[in-house]
Amino acid sequence: MTLGSKTITCDNDNAVKPFGTLDTPTQGGTASGSSFVNWGWVLTPQPNSIATDGSTIEVWVNGVNLGHPTYNIYRADIANLFPGYANSNGAVGYFYLDTTAYGNGVHIIHWTAKDNAGNTDGIGSRYFTIQNTGANRQRSNDRVGREQACLFRDPLSRISADYSEPVEIIRGYKKDNIPQTIYPDENGNLDIQIEELGRVEINLGRPGWIGFQVIGDQLRALPIGSTMNSKEGVFCWQPGAGFIGNYQLIFIEKKRNRLKKINITIIPKH
Repeated sequence: MTLGSKTITCDNDNAVKPFGTLDTPTQGGTASGSSFVNWGWVLTPQPNSIATDGSTIEVWVNGVNLGHPTYNIYRADIANLFPGYANSNGAVGYFYLDTTAYGNGVHIIHWTAKDNAGNTDGIGSRYFTIQNTGANRQRSNDRVGREQACLFRDPLSRISADYSEPVEIIRGYKKDNIPQTIYPDENGNLDIQIEELGRVEINLGRPGWIGFQVIGDQLRALPIGSTMNSKEGVFCWQPGAGFIGNYQLIFIEKKRNRLKKINITIIPKH
């Protein structure tokens, strides 16, 4: 069965943004350990260049910026495929990823790269599975969701919705993006819209929140590709391929018995 078709135009001759891919983890691959080596490569069209110290390449996991890879490593196949670029002889980089900081299960990783002309693009976004055992094993997202949900067996209607306090959101990956203040509507809902394969960071205003995705009448673990930092009250989500439509999230502050209802709508990328 044919599941739709599209016509695309390829115009590499006029491309200006950085390009490349990740080599490890592979798409759908498995990673484990405290020093998993995340390999990738990045180039940018002539006459521009990528900083050889890797300072303009960022590593992101589940919407959180982890830092810069070590860059400017020679690899013969890349140098031969793309001769004459400013970084042809040093296109490869690597980053040590501590997978034990995450629960076992599916996560999202990708790099962003910026060249000396200010052109920026994402590199190698993919799903991968973290699988640790023994002392290195952390609780999976599903297990965390089930454990947290057990704390709230009473109906959510008994928890007061926050109708007044706003949240601050940042869309995208640029460090200088200006936060936007979003206020709840008359029903206490906060509505946020992002493009597919984008990123949203939501500052809930104070620490102590835990989050869930609402599916039907059940509280489930937060979506794949998301991170909830309860200590800072910040939620980050980097939806991967296939996330389109509406997603209802609830964040509960047990100390004040308050909840925030956030509806995130992911629209097709233009």
